Amino acid sequence: MRKLDTTPLSKPVAAVLEAALAQPSQRIQALDLPDGGRVWLKRVEQATGLMRLQKGNGLTAFVAEREALHLLRAKGAPVPDVIAEGPDYLLLPDLGPNLSTLLNDTAHPVADRSAAFAAAGAALAGLHRAGFAHGRPALRDFCWQAGDLRLIDLERFRNRKRGQMMRALDIVVFTHSWFANGRDIAPGPELDAALTAYRSAAPAGLWRAVAQMVRLLSPLGSLAGGVARISKPSKDVQAIPPTLAYLKRITQYPG
Repeated sequence: MRKLDTTPLSKPVAAVLEAALAQPSQRIQALDLPDGGRVWLKRVEQATGLMRLQKGNGLTAFVAEREALHLLRAKGAPVPDVIAEGPDYLLLPDLGPNLSTLLNDTAHPVADRSAAFAAAGAALAGLHRAGFAHGRPALRDFCWQAGDLRLIDLERFRNRKRGQMMRALDIVVFTHSWFANGRDIAPGPELDAALTAYRSAAPAGLWRAVAQMVRLLSPLGSLAGGVARISKPSKDVQAIPPTLAYLKRITQYPG
């Protein structure tokens, strides 16, 4: 039996966790609790071969996320509490659906979806005011539950101050994840809400940095468009031109 950390856990949670840790490792696993609740077990990714080359060292990413959760929680950032942890696992609460799931749920009220996206924009602005960057803020990296937003998947976060362009890249990545969420997706009120909230709360000069980043990346839009004319590109490639076009339009008058 693997020894748990010293975090006090109820007996049902501890039993569920011990049982899961005794099984073959999965990177992310939902654990159902006897009371009907749910928690998530996150473990070191055991990537091999090409996947390891693409994603890098799983332990390094895991340690980076664990440190990010503790650091940002101490600074008051909207990240989840760590229920329990060990040298190669984190036990995290269920935080509700992510923004990608909300966006695809046509039955969910548009007003609540827009509120969730606005909260995401404000959360990114908060990180940027502190001098940090998320690293890869895709829609799936923000969870929303009962009016409460949390940042997750911080494996690319680093505990060091980032320049304006690295922080501006967060906004490009976030916007790109919107357009990559589905083929032929158009801008919507949720995306507008996120970027409006970000611009209102971003540190001085960051909105201008976003405009500059868009100009620097503009050749990628032409390249992606050329690829689309000769083959069927991936969703990620297809999303590049509308991402840059949208950001160019809304950053024409930088603040």
